[in-house]
Amino acid sequence: MTSRFVLGLTVSLLLLFPGCKDPGGVTGGTSGVALYTFDSTTSMVFAWTDLNVLYDGTATTVAPSKQITSSVFSSKITSLAWGGLCFDSQKAYLYLVSDTGNIVRVRNIRSQSGSVASSDVTSFSLSNTGRLSGSTFGQASLDAQTDTLYVTENNSSGTQIWVVSNASSQFQDASITLQALQMSGDSGGTGVASTSGSVYAFMLDGSTVGTVVTYSGPRLRKGTSSGFTDANTLIGASTLLGKYGSLALDTGNGYLFVARHNADAGASTAPIQVFTTGQFGQAYNQPPSTTLGSATAQPDLRVLAHAGTKDWLVGLRGQGTVGYGTIFIWKSPLGGTDAKVITVTPSGSVLRGLAVDGNAS
Repeated sequence: MTSRFVLGLTVSLLLLFPGCKDPGGVTGGTSGVALYTFDSTTSMVFAWTDLNVLYDGTATTVAPSKQITSSVFSSKITSLAWGGLCFDSQKAYLYLVSDTGNIVRVRNIRSQSGSVASSDVTSFSLSNTGRLSGSTFGQASLDAQTDTLYVTENNSSGTQIWVVSNASSQFQDASITLQALQMSGDSGGTGVASTSGSVYAFMLDGSTVGTVVTYSGPRLRKGTSSGFTDANTLIGASTLLGKYGSLALDTGNGYLFVARHNADAGASTAPIQVFTTGQFGQAYNQPPSTTLGSATAQPDLRVLAHAGTKDWLVGLRGQGTVGYGTIFIWKSPLGGTDAKVITVTPSGSVLRGLAVDGNAS
């Protein structure tokens, strides 16, 4: 079957179950969604409390609805990790992860505005013991169902994902002992997404996979907090995977969105590959169910985030260590809409992470 036919069949099946959606779109629609980002220039969390208002407005240069501040942000998050912002929609906690392994947790984030009370901010860190030499931390994902935080770590030759259990109850100044999620030989693990005990990861390279026919290069893995297996791997030229594979998971419909940084991957086609979670455990070398995005408008796509059970996808630009004040927003992305491009004010904002609250109201 062609990828277009598979996607059309999937959508048709979803429409047969009206309890899965509302008039706003697929599985939960597009209402009641808020967007959060962190500006490294001002050390503030910026929030837009209604993503529909932001998307439907005529302005393309937009100030946040709320600016959220804390002295802990500037002292602990001097440089946000790429993709180092994630949301616990069940507890209304926002997590910020620095590229040096510091973590800040903000509770009651939906009601925060201005300066956050010290009782609502907790900072802890990933232990220095067990780190990769000269490493940098990257994308973070919070599995709200298991209260587990996952954080990618990379150096020039290896990669691992830190597993932080009981993330919501980690105390002030705690040092988190390494529980590593990895596959021997893997490197360049810049993407992670999780839900209900399942973990998805992007790796740039690693050992060959397969027996009769072997594959190498970029790969997607599916596993649990205790490990990955080669059997649950998507790898090969047909996958269209490339460098800096940030991940975003549509938990309502089982779609995994994968960003490819075209400028560094040497690619000139759509920068987002969309796989179904059901593709794992089948053949290795599978094409995505569909692709989206513009090769010319998003050649440097570096971060992706999804609203989970609501139909929104957002992204950020990046080049090297440089972030920009630009946000890409796809409303009902699989419906064929182009991204709306928002430039954030104040001017000079530097954004390296996004989080979307699918239960904002």
